[in-house]
Amino acid sequence: MKPRCYLVVANAPEHLRLKEANAIFNKYIGDRKRGHCVYHDHFVDRPGGVAFFAIENDEQKENLKQDLNGWNLEIHPLIESRSAAGFVYQLDYTSSNYAGVSLEKLITRIKEAQDKGMNPLEA
Repeated sequence: MKPRCYLVVANAPEHLRLKEANAIFNKYIGDRKRGHCVYHDHFVDRPGGVAFFAIENDEQKENLKQDLNGWNLEIHPLIESRSAAGFVYQLDYTSSNYAGVSLEKLITRIKEAQDKGMNPLEA
C-alpha cells in the first residue's frame, strides 16, 4: 500500500456528553497504531470529531476502524495528501490559492496572539 492521508469523521452515540466523547476521541487519535494524526477537532453541535491521519501501511488503515464501538465512522482516503507534509502543503495551497492567505501568514497571526497573551486558537 502507498502512504496516504485519511479523513475520519466520528459521530459518537448521542447519549454521550461532549466532554466524555471528547476524551474518548482524544484517546483514539493518540493511539499511534493508527499512524500519525496530523489534525483533529471536536464538534460543538454534537458528540464527536474529525481527524486526519497519515497512514503508511494496511495495519494502520485497518486500525482506523477500531476502538470507537457504537460510533458512526466515515473514513475517506484523500487524493492530494499522501503524507503529513503533503497534508500541510495542501493546507497552504488551499488557503493561499482560494482565500489569498498563506500558511505563513496564519502562523504569524498565531505568534502575535500568543505574544499578546491571547488564545492562539482564536487568532
